[in-house]
Amino acid sequence: MRNLTSAFAAAFAALTFLPASASAAVITENLNFTLSGFVDISGASIAPPNAVVSGFISVTYDPALTYDNDTADLVVHSFSGTTVSSAFGFTYQSGFLEFGGIANDADLVYSNTNDIVVAFNVTNPLAPTFVPCSTLGYTCGVYTGSDLVDAAGYTLAGYQTGWFYGVPQSSVTTNPPSAPSAPEPATTALCGLGIATLAAAASRRVKRG
Repeated sequence: MRNLTSAFAAAFAALTFLPASASAAVITENLNFTLSGFVDISGASIAPPNAVVSGFISVTYDPALTYDNDTADLVVHSFSGTTVSSAFGFTYQSGFLEFGGIANDADLVYSNTNDIVVAFNVTNPLAPTFVPCSTLGYTCGVYTGSDLVDAAGYTLAGYQTGWFYGVPQSSVTTNPPSAPSAPEPATTALCGLGIATLAAAASRRVKRG
């Protein structure tokens, strides 16, 4: 993938596995992300009101299961840069994890709402990456199919568009694996997965096959 601008920044950190004696399937990942260099996915080229969004989350899950709007197995250590009007949650299926507000589903964003979605490819839990908009099943407005933009962005009330992270994939592992102190059990089954957004007045919903 190619840089759109040298100002883009990204950082991921993933870790933490339970020892086989406790529960070999359940893992906890710590994901530390910073998003900047946003692009207007409606095609109107409206400058992003918020230039940088960052967060640090821990997610405990079983990679063999699916999760939908799970809030019990998520810890948000920090989040800043934009407004989200609902509780945070995550969805997960088959190596793809989305973090966001649960009012529109954790894997969806709609224009004219205060929301965020950040999609992670955690197929290799030790080397998570953002999910490019060229990934089959993801839509990012006019940037759908582009490897220049990643499926991580936000929407704001009062704006009929959304801003997505226009950067190449980047990841780094910062801590060695360790056992989480209190692993959470697996929760609800995932009904559907993907990312959606609105450009202008129309909604676009993404569903991964």
